[in-house]
Amino acid sequence: MKLTWDDLTISPKGLDFEELMGSWCWLVDEPFAPVLLSALGDFFLQDASGAVYRLDTAWGQLTKVADDLAEFHRLRADPATAREWFRAELVGQLKAAGVKLKRKQCYGWKVPPVLGGEESAENLEPTDVSVHFGILGQIHEQVKDLPAGTPIGEIKIEGLDA
Repeated sequence: MKLTWDDLTISPKGLDFEELMGSWCWLVDEPFAPVLLSALGDFFLQDASGAVYRLDTAWGQLTKVADDLAEFHRLRADPATAREWFRAELVGQLKAAGVKLKRKQCYGWKVPPVLGGEESAENLEPTDVSVHFGILGQIHEQVKDLPAGTPIGEIKIEGLDA
């Protein structure tokens, strides 16, 4: 199945960037500007020097991916990089299954990988972007200092009605 950039990305226009990043200030502690949002809710961000970073919301990692926007756009055009950064295989499976996103939605994890969820299309569903960022940012902040494989008894999520 052929995928387009419209399948793999979501425009950050119209999204409240400050609100989205509110639960990630423990990791993203310097000023960044939004560049691009992947369909799986990973943000590509630019710092004051022009470098581009990827906020991987599945694993709670911020990684520099390019020295500037030109390099970022050149790298993302490479099919292997696009598969990795934008998880093209998962998006293709969701598209083939007819799972579509509405405005201000991304594919969110039913059970986040950091909590043992599988990185599979069956573990993804359309999710409000602000819910995706809010929940995953809080989860990652709470587990960031735990050794891999530590059993997790309870996660507290603020801002959700019971």
